Amino acid sequence: MPSPLLHSRPNVRASAGLLIVLVAFVAPSRISASEEPSTVKAADWLKGYLSSDSSTIEGSRLSATYLRDLLHRAGVSTKWIVSPAGQPFLYARADAPQPDAKALVLLHHVDVVSPGSGWSHHAFDAEIENGALYGRGAIDDKSLGIAHLVAFLRFRQLASPTHALVFLAVGGEETGGSEGTGWLVETHPELFDDVLTVLTEGGTNRLYGQQIAWWGVEVAQKRPLWLEATATGRAGHGSSLNLHSAPHRLIRGLDKLVDRPLDFRLTPEARLFLESVAPLESPAFSSVISNLDSILAQPEPATGLLPGLPNLLLDTVQVNFLEAGTEINVTPDTAKARIDVRLLPDTDETAFLEDLRSLMGPEIELEILLSAPPAPPSPTDHEVFTCLETVLSTRAPVVPTFIAAITDARYLRQIGIPVYGFSPFRLETKVLRGIHASDEHIPLDAFAAGVETMWEVVSTCAGS
Repeated sequence: MPSPLLHSRPNVRASAGLLIVLVAFVAPSRISASEEPSTVKAADWLKGYLSSDSSTIEGSRLSATYLRDLLHRAGVSTKWIVSPAGQPFLYARADAPQPDAKALVLLHHVDVVSPGSGWSHHAFDAEIENGALYGRGAIDDKSLGIAHLVAFLRFRQLASPTHALVFLAVGGEETGGSEGTGWLVETHPELFDDVLTVLTEGGTNRLYGQQIAWWGVEVAQKRPLWLEATATGRAGHGSSLNLHSAPHRLIRGLDKLVDRPLDFRLTPEARLFLESVAPLESPAFSSVISNLDSILAQPEPATGLLPGLPNLLLDTVQVNFLEAGTEINVTPDTAKARIDVRLLPDTDETAFLEDLRSLMGPEIELEILLSAPPAPPSPTDHEVFTCLETVLSTRAPVVPTFIAAITDARYLRQIGIPVYGFSPFRLETKVLRGIHASDEHIPLDAFAAGVETMWEVVSTCAGS
């Protein structure tokens, strides 16, 4: 899922005549006899996948090449696409006997965020300790990619599947997706002409101890509005009083921003999720949800909410990046901040942005780095959602989930394709805290079980 750090301006488009795009169908260079992938082999594949640093575009291409080699060794032809920004896309398809069969797409992203500091294991050594595999991407999103890969290779051995199956690995998700899946959808719509639905990241499952309480299948999410705030002012010696310097102007504007009044409201997407999950949670949680309308009508709603709930009920504004001078005794002429705004599905982006500009004042320039139009939630009466319920409910109920994060699902929902965020892994909260943090890891037993769960979903929903 995307971090707020950008490598390029997503709103800038080169003219069509200047785009250089590499598109190729690549036949297998090394074909071996077909062999059903085992969960042991899947763990080895994940270890190899985590060993490449895909926090850069170049590293993403190496990771995608690693997957391509695995597919070629299994005798699978692939389509390889590179965008003008250098982002890689790997596409493989297993057709069904019926020529008009719709396709189920398994989509994950090959790129990861930078490792950051605080690791006890090197982020790209893919070390195993105490039954867990450590590495950036162990959860977000390479483990899902290997589970997709195993399911895809097994699917090819089915005699008469009812749907085609597509394995799709994409770059650029962590930097917003506009030069990733957004670009692919816009420039290669033929890849999505016959898509029934897409399964991708975004699912969130609830565990109590080792027991799963519910499967959260993501059907809706908030919208990104990433901004860069810039203040300018007179540069000079740091010893001189300069109340209207660029840093001071930026600080005053940001202070108004973070202290603005909070506007809580319950959208239909949040209501569906919270009312669906309430009977499966604690009595305290259920009580809050049953009284949510009256809580939100109070002058200070936050006092009546449990931790985590405000993210689903607010347009959130988070200042995550600051940049100004380089010397303590030099006043710079420019100061910048990058702001991660997450909008509720029905928020008017234009009006919200105008409110922020008015609040921060004319001394602050706000530039949009990434935004997204509204997209409809994926339906819960769709055949694939119903199939997920059928497969998973033998273990725990399935809940249609609304998340505060963003994924590439929004680009597909915008063109009318139902997308479901589904994680086959049953992971404890303390493990999930490793996402975008230090010591990201996945327990190998949970990974192995998730690989089998993903195959069960694919074989049932597309194979029979």
